[in-house]
Amino acid sequence: MLEIYVLVEQKKTMAKRLLACFFLAITIAFLLMGCMNMYILPLAFLTGGLWYLFQFRSSKEFEYSYFDGEVRFAKVMNKSRRKSLCVHTMEDVLQIAPAGDRSLYKYETDSSVKKLDYTSGEKGRPYYEIVIKNDADLKLIKFEPDEKYLDAVCMKYAQKVIRA
Repeated sequence: MLEIYVLVEQKKTMAKRLLACFFLAITIAFLLMGCMNMYILPLAFLTGGLWYLFQFRSSKEFEYSYFDGEVRFAKVMNKSRRKSLCVHTMEDVLQIAPAGDRSLYKYETDSSVKKLDYTSGEKGRPYYEIVIKNDADLKLIKFEPDEKYLDAVCMKYAQKVIRA
């Protein structure tokens, strides 16, 4: 069987971008002041390190994979650490449909359904919703599969997928 992966990078929030700009400006200011007073240089290195962390080490990606009747969701931090979020069989999946589809309306409005967002957060980017029923709980997961991912799911479970 073929395993399908989709990797979606989550958009950085405005707060993270502003903090990165703030630490860059403070680092430059401390470096300029450090030319006159050597005791300020450690502060420049500290704020430079914080700028590096906010600018380059705060990326988050979501990975969706499908393999032989099993859907998996994972979070990848800084392109190096991977954390599995959930693994479900297709027997647990009730429906996969585009966001806003009328077949999922009762799950979207129900307050007892646990809602999870694994999308990039970019405005105007289309996403799908998957409804999963476990032993005791019901989940509505927002995710952004590509056509190859949906084709692989539709090969065996076409009755559970509504395409846009």
